[in-house]
Amino acid sequence: MKGFFFTTSNYLVCDKGGIRIAFFRSSKLYFLLSVIILVCLSSFDQPESPSFSPRIVTADTLHVRTGPGLAFSISATLKQNDRVSVIDQQGNWLFVQFQDLEGWISKPHTALLDFNNLSPQQQIELKSTPVIQNAPTDYLKGKTIILDPGHGGKDKGAIGTQGTYEKDLTLRTARFVQEELQNDGATVKLTRTDDSYVELSNRILASNSADLYISIHYNSVANPDLTGLITYFYHDNQDSILAGSVHASLVHHSDLKDKGVRFGDYYVLRENKRPSILLELGFLSNKREETYINSVGYQRRVAHQVAVGIQQYFKQQ
Repeated sequence: MKGFFFTTSNYLVCDKGGIRIAFFRSSKLYFLLSVIILVCLSSFDQPESPSFSPRIVTADTLHVRTGPGLAFSISATLKQNDRVSVIDQQGNWLFVQFQDLEGWISKPHTALLDFNNLSPQQQIELKSTPVIQNAPTDYLKGKTIILDPGHGGKDKGAIGTQGTYEKDLTLRTARFVQEELQNDGATVKLTRTDDSYVELSNRILASNSADLYISIHYNSVANPDLTGLITYFYHDNQDSILAGSVHASLVHHSDLKDKGVRFGDYYVLRENKRPSILLELGFLSNKREETYINSVGYQRRVAHQVAVGIQQYFKQQ
């Protein structure tokens, strides 16, 4: 809900996202005040991702894991004084980046990075830590890409074991992907930018003048043990190459099970005239996977790998 006004016999009422503020009608400033309050409340529509301060490893060695817990496998090891960038936090677990490495580490074995508390030798070591960045590419410049966050409005989509609405998660993911693609030079359009219901036919209209279309979803099934990523395509020639490129990028870096690239008879794919795929980015019906795919770290990683897969697709054209 974007916010609205309605009147009673004595009051003007400003309603915003369930927060209702009443102003006595005899006040000459009631309308101005209500507009100011509504503008301030509008910040709830676009919550920003949390930001974290960099940290330093205090243990002699520290395992990097594929998920936020001891049950997840070890993917790498950090050493004392390694400086990490923190992307997300789940309890006492941090999702971090170190050079070209990403993963989860135990927060109690780290400390906030403060050069004033470090020895001169430690400061030298930290300042000399190389930073590896992705090489810039021009493959997306001039390209128009449609992102379709599945469901919305009255259509909640799947509901996770912990109450996650698929419609909320798909929109959040689409915004992260949009940011990645725009940074790479693409023009990106979303089929919805808020919690609204969009007919399937209207979702593919914008793709008529686009270079490709990606529909974003999350899975749910009766079996709570199923996990993993699935990428669907419909048209062999134009869709299968795109599906293979994006899926390969995702499964190599997502830490989720590879459930393959599959044919999918979905309206948004079947009736689409442009290269198009539908992504199922994890199972909300699996409790552990629901927690993981809800994390900002996972969302950012998926967004980046979707962008990498699209770059690879255009590189092959």
